[in-house]
Amino acid sequence: MKGKFLGGIGAASQRPRMTSYSDFIDRVLLAEGLLGKLLPKDIHDRDLWRRVKQTDDAAVAGSPIGDAGAFGLVRGGLLYALDDLDGCHQFFQDTASDLGSYWHGMMHRREGDFDNARYWFRRAGVLAVFDDIHHRAALFSADMAKQLSWDPYLFTGQCEQCRFGAEDEGGELVRLQRVEFEVIFDYSWRRARVGGA
Repeated sequence: MKGKFLGGIGAASQRPRMTSYSDFIDRVLLAEGLLGKLLPKDIHDRDLWRRVKQTDDAAVAGSPIGDAGAFGLVRGGLLYALDDLDGCHQFFQDTASDLGSYWHGMMHRREGDFDNARYWFRRAGVLAVFDDIHHRAALFSADMAKQLSWDPYLFTGQCEQCRFGAEDEGGELVRLQRVEFEVIFDYSWRRARVGGA
């Protein structure tokens, strides 16, 4: 299925294997060390970041965009993955939707602004893809396996504890962050109806 990551968080794989979005996006998502920090302090790869900033939407998408407004979340998601929290903020703030609010919460969580993250998660409500995130997260997280669905508040609380000194056993929170990103990014891609879908 177009746009689906396959095994991106598996123990045997350090890099995601996925079907194609576009050549441009695939190159970004295969960058070494992407989303490797819960609370990034600087942009991950400045050369790649510049390419994302300078490339127009049509070249990023690689095919026609059905909903240009929703595509802003795809571009914002790429900046988020490259740890440009200031750059992605405008895309998420300017998209008045449940999905835009969810991205906004994700961004504030990575800034360490946990209360603001919770505010935006409340505004987003329950997304249709929460069960998908939960299914993938429960494969390696005992805490998430105990939940009935994906719980962004639980995850935010775990990130907050980690920031203030709790251990992140085996990088589980980084893996959860990656799963959340992969599913939300894919959902954003589909909502933008790239390729006319």
